[in-house]
Amino acid sequence: GINAEYGTIIFTHSTFTTTDDILKKCMQRYQYFAKTNTKLAETCVKLFNDVLSNVWMYLTKPMIDIATEFVKLLFEDKQMSLALTLQNTLLTQFQYCREHKCDVTYSPATSISSEQLNWTFLLKVKPRDIALQMTQIDFEKFSKIKLCEILKYVKAPSETTSPNMCSFVNHFNSVSFWASSLVLRRETKDERQRVYRRLLSVMEHLIKLNNFSSAFALFAALCKTAVRRVVNLSSKQEKILDTSQTLMDSSESYKNLRSALKSATPPLIAYLGLCMADLTFLIHGNPDQLESGHVNFTKRHLTYTFMNVVRTSQAVPYNIAPRDDIITFFNNFSDYMEEEEMWQRSEQIKPRKKRS
Repeated sequence: GINAEYGTIIFTHSTFTTTDDILKKCMQRYQYFAKTNTKLAETCVKLFNDVLSNVWMYLTKPMIDIATEFVKLLFEDKQMSLALTLQNTLLTQFQYCREHKCDVTYSPATSISSEQLNWTFLLKVKPRDIALQMTQIDFEKFSKIKLCEILKYVKAPSETTSPNMCSFVNHFNSVSFWASSLVLRRETKDERQRVYRRLLSVMEHLIKLNNFSSAFALFAALCKTAVRRVVNLSSKQEKILDTSQTLMDSSESYKNLRSALKSATPPLIAYLGLCMADLTFLIHGNPDQLESGHVNFTKRHLTYTFMNVVRTSQAVPYNIAPRDDIITFFNNFSDYMEEEEMWQRSEQIKPRKKRS
């Protein structure tokens, strides 16, 4: 709980000073104690965070500037957990103000790329916790997809006619590129090995959670040639990758993946690439009308059967508590290399042998 003195500062400081001044003093005190007394330095950050947490609609531009400066300072001091917690508080307060039409603007700190923090943070958090948060984010997007969107997307992908479907597909691609970039951006061989192994473990947990979507996204990322050529795996890790390869194998029309989906107990997130492939073949490979001129209801029934896989998957939600530090670390999976940049980086790490 909050003791009386602490609570007095948080809730009544506006009667004897300004919030701006309190926040500045907390940051100054943190700088004073950072190298001499870790416990007091962390207390300064906690007080700053608690004061900011109770601003709500009174958030101002100066407060945002002070908090942004403090977040950058904490990042520079390698205080990752404290920095991410404070940044999340600032985002929460700003979101509240925006929803209540308060006149403030805020952009998260961009001078420190979230990707710079990822690989160290990734190694500190349990792979299952990473997989759980990925699954929760996936399901939130997956559950918004309407069946009518799926049909429109198969016929002509458009953010206008199938916004949630487009959002989910873009998210899948972002996750895959993000994972590949995490490995390729590491400077040393050891760092690349460690990140690769951790992502491989995350993929295993995604499969156990029946999140076939992000499991497939990570599988595609880890099997990308630009990535595989710069890492060396143990026999145990090769076996994990081979097992996943067997599950994700596209031969015989994804026979093994279909079997896994059929036997999986909800909650689950289907791999939409499989559903899209089935619907594309069905819709474009069969006539809308029979030779008699009647509507081809068999085609319609099969179309619904394929789409119903999505509907039934959406019916049972995951019960996963959000972890703000992990969600902030993901940064919407927006920090990644494009395909060409990945190859350039891969060849920088391991130049191709010149032909004699």
